[in-house]
Amino acid sequence: MTLRDGARVAYTESAQRGHLERESRYVEALVTAYQHLQVECLPQAESAQLIERIRRDRWR
Repeated sequence: MTLRDGARVAYTESAQRGHLERESRYVEALVTAYQHLQVECLPQAESAQLIERIRRDRWR
């Protein structure tokens, strides 16, 4: 996320807590990881279809 002053930050969370990262080397690593996930993921409609198909096949 880019703030109004141009600073980039990243937010991560776990089951225990959330964390706002401000240090640029960590922010850039998180941005890169997120971009890799975006490239690999299915479009929303295809994801929904896949989930529905798996649900239907598994719990007939």
